[in-house]
Amino acid sequence: MVTSIDWQLQKKVRVLVASDDQSLTERLWGFLEQGSDTRPIGTAQSGRECLEIVKNQAPDVLLVADTLPGENVLEVCREAIHIHPRVAPVILARTSRHRDPEYLHQVLDMGVCDVIQVEPPYADLRYQHVLESVMQAYNLIQERISGIGGGIGRVITLFSMKGGVGKSTIAANLAGLLWHAEQRRRVVLADLNWRFGSLDSYIGHIARQSVLDLIPVLDAISRNDLESIAPPVHGGVRLLPAPLDIERTEFTRDLLERDLLEDDRATLIDDLLVQIREDRQINIQRHQVDYLEMMLKKEKVKQIVTVLARRTLQSLRRNFHYIVADTNSNLDDVTFTALELSDLILLVCTPDVPSIRATRAAVTLLSELGINQEHVAIVLNRTARRSEITTAEVCNLFSDYELLADVPADFATLQPFINTGALLHEAPLNSAPLKAMQKLAQRIVDRVPVARAA
Repeated sequence: MVTSIDWQLQKKVRVLVASDDQSLTERLWGFLEQGSDTRPIGTAQSGRECLEIVKNQAPDVLLVADTLPGENVLEVCREAIHIHPRVAPVILARTSRHRDPEYLHQVLDMGVCDVIQVEPPYADLRYQHVLESVMQAYNLIQERISGIGGGIGRVITLFSMKGGVGKSTIAANLAGLLWHAEQRRRVVLADLNWRFGSLDSYIGHIARQSVLDLIPVLDAISRNDLESIAPPVHGGVRLLPAPLDIERTEFTRDLLERDLLEDDRATLIDDLLVQIREDRQINIQRHQVDYLEMMLKKEKVKQIVTVLARRTLQSLRRNFHYIVADTNSNLDDVTFTALELSDLILLVCTPDVPSIRATRAAVTLLSELGINQEHVAIVLNRTARRSEITTAEVCNLFSDYELLADVPADFATLQPFINTGALLHEAPLNSAPLKAMQKLAQRIVDRVPVARAA
């Protein structure tokens, strides 16, 4: 909650008014100018003009009338959020649709923060009502993004710096159980292990497309783009596949290879650095040109990969309730991007010394990346009553982090599901792994509920 003292130290909330009714625009402008915490920055009379101002001036709040000529106000809001994820749209409803509960649910679900009823001649439109709506919308967006990236959804990233801890199995089943919750939320399982990911095999799906198919629409990844390559695989759970097997050799070699320190290339880098430090004219020898070109191409492609990861996650957040992301245990740019944009990071650990050491290293890494400790929790997998390292001992080792789940080792139950691509929600209700995973799903829902207006 932002206090009045905080606001004295902060800039005013910048508001854009989009309406073709001059009388309504003038009344809202007057209210915003009177507000001690608000400042109007511009007006627009069409959707195109509105989006251009959003792009160029990045307002905090957008007040947009639902009767802009020739415009669908929901499309205007959706595009505004895509252009500027931190904007807080508030619809000014001059039509009767604002009384339709289904319409209200739709607009709030897509990221609109509030709907205000406005009727000519606007005598009933009160200063306090408008200012409260603007400030509540602004505060709601600040809570949603918290420096993460906007949208209605929550990104749950499973991470471990050691392979073989069951991270992918937990990711697949967690996505299924989140979807099977009572509200039937929109859930996507994102395979962000772009080198070696194989989540499709965990859920019995043969992927025909992959995340690389989003590169042509990188500047504007839509919900249709996402759904075209992320089909429903279990009920309503969608899978966003990692690069396919046939793509992986080329992808690994050309996109994520880091062999820039071979002798000749290392010599080139050293020579260039010396010339830069000595403020000399850069001189590249003919035999070094090929190496420089290769390095620049790799850097360019690596940049595209990082942008693809960021924009894909941001678009998923705008269009799905929960995004369950599985990551590579070898740190790469995609994994770093996922960690940065996560609402909750689940460190998957098994009760053995190598995994505990890897988890300790992960905790240190996340701290150095500046990730809030409150956004990190532990999932202990494959526990047993007679294990030499107990659950209590692991909790003591990571006492600053909440243990969200203690999933028992039960290979006999899990093996048929892993081999057939089924998910645990189909297991008998008394199954110990199912109960543990159901508890994990519920604790995630409680800890990071889907962002939506009250």
